[in-house]
Amino acid sequence: MEKGEASGSSSSSDDVWAKLVPLNSSYPDIELRLNEETICSDIKTPPCEKQVWCQITREKDHNSALMKNKWVLEVCVQSNACKRNLQETAEDPEHAKCPICLNVWHDVVTAAPCLHNFCNGCFSEWLKRSQERRASVICPQCRSVVQFVGRNHFLHGIEEDILQSDSSLRRSDEELVLLDSCSTIKSPLVVSRGKNMSHKRARAQSAEGSGRDLSCPQCDREYGGFQCNERTVHLQCQACSGMMPSRSNAPVPQHCLGCDRAFCGAYWHAMGAAGSDVYPVCNQETLKPIAAHSLTRLPFLAHEKNRHEQDITDKCIRQMGRPLQDVISEWIRKMSNREVDRTRLLLNHSETITSQTYVCRDCYDKLVSFLLYWFRITLPKHCLPQEAQQREDCWYGYACRTQHHNEEHARKRNHVCRPSRGARTP
Repeated sequence: MEKGEASGSSSSSDDVWAKLVPLNSSYPDIELRLNEETICSDIKTPPCEKQVWCQITREKDHNSALMKNKWVLEVCVQSNACKRNLQETAEDPEHAKCPICLNVWHDVVTAAPCLHNFCNGCFSEWLKRSQERRASVICPQCRSVVQFVGRNHFLHGIEEDILQSDSSLRRSDEELVLLDSCSTIKSPLVVSRGKNMSHKRARAQSAEGSGRDLSCPQCDREYGGFQCNERTVHLQCQACSGMMPSRSNAPVPQHCLGCDRAFCGAYWHAMGAAGSDVYPVCNQETLKPIAAHSLTRLPFLAHEKNRHEQDITDKCIRQMGRPLQDVISEWIRKMSNREVDRTRLLLNHSETITSQTYVCRDCYDKLVSFLLYWFRITLPKHCLPQEAQQREDCWYGYACRTQHHNEEHARKRNHVCRPSRGARTP
């Protein structure tokens, strides 16, 4: 970055009243002497304008300052040719192709710190071969050492836009199925810790002598017949932020099938490893089969968070003389037997979910909320409480947005029904 020209600034003193210290030591410190300073990028590419980063104004009390984040990038605003070039660059499929297969990305993943992008299946196979041949994983595009890799949801949207605009770039269904079968990157992977990275977690005693930075309990010792080596890729638990090895042959699932996030509780319980100050380990409750979860009250998400509909469902279950978990278990069995339309089930891989599928608590709550909707719409009207039998259906049904901010509307109309006006939803 560099100091730009001050706009309407006046000097109150020749003394330095503040200093900006860049995180990158290759850039010099910036001393602030004026009451108003503009900070710009150090990149200048004629005929384009430089990038204004922020504006810093010193307050009158001289004890504080106001920073206005500009982030205004005025690129070739005078040149129509430049505008066309930028538009063509953004829409050019050549900039959205995987360097490995040379096709438009499919389920794009990004490697860090180089930030190059690949198909999930392509990079998963590259990662597998790299682990067999060498200690570090090298980016197939720039040959730098890869430290992290994860799915890129933002670029996935661009990938879809490109394929919709030009269907000829879309691969065959058979090819996509094969590519998906190779995809192993579900949540961010820690591929290499990196020599210059800061370590939030304390080092284990055994690591001090060896000079190795231990990521998880199995880096320190063997559990269940397995111990990490320098080639082991690690997953970070989304609950406790602890680490565990990413294993294709793990005795239990390491990812929630509903959200694809990694959780370590089930894995470390199966390994017989306990947590410590050095190695955080989750309770096994963070990830377990759907049939092993239980609830004592309706989830907060049930019936689109409409508490009036939740109260009605709760009363119905109580009038039936059945525990809530008994009703939930019944509908889980119906789902496993393919008796429930899963169109509105907001979980990943919804068509493959059964009672033995491992999910996290958040995804279990989503599943139960979905099943309670089906429980309600299959109830005969006379089984509802008296005050609920006379209500008319809301035109927009479960998709109604008014029920979230209008208490009277949420109470007066039935919202556990399909939309009957506007865009129809299955």
